[in-house]
Amino acid sequence: MSLDGINDATTMAEWFNPYHSESRAKSIQETIHNAEILLYGRNTYQMLYPYWSAMQNNEMGVADKLNKAKKYVVSATLTEAPWQNTSIINTAVIQKIIELKNEEGGNILVQGSTTLVKSLMKAGLVDELKLLIQPHIMGANGGRLFEGMNNALELIHLQQLENAVIQACYQPKTGKK
Repeated sequence: MSLDGINDATTMAEWFNPYHSESRAKSIQETIHNAEILLYGRNTYQMLYPYWSAMQNNEMGVADKLNKAKKYVVSATLTEAPWQNTSIINTAVIQKIIELKNEEGGNILVQGSTTLVKSLMKAGLVDELKLLIQPHIMGANGGRLFEGMNNALELIHLQQLENAVIQACYQPKTGKK
């Protein structure tokens, strides 16, 4: 996200792309490889599916993981999810995610999906919030991750990457559920 909390995919060319580096790429790869389950909101799923499902040679060191991992997309409107190993969660979302956390084991990764992250934060289902903060102030352009949220967080890890990007990991102070 940008320094002022913008994480809107439509503006990534301004706040995300200019700050690419090997250390940021490695951080993203490690995060993806440490996940057992990938959880997406509809918009993020529809943005990522066509791109990554076409990758067949482990491009960027994560294509195989993204394509083969068990995936869930939260959507009230999707009727099919063609990306390999994807199931749709369309009712009782919070209850089904609680079941995933309890039954599946391993880390569940939510990439992007601001609306979903906000819902999970509100329900106390986020164990860790891992942010890549780009040194760019967007101002009024784009959706904000923290808009409408009120959560106390504890910093558990902080690392400066190349191009002044910061990786910050937080846990909710209220504890894990």
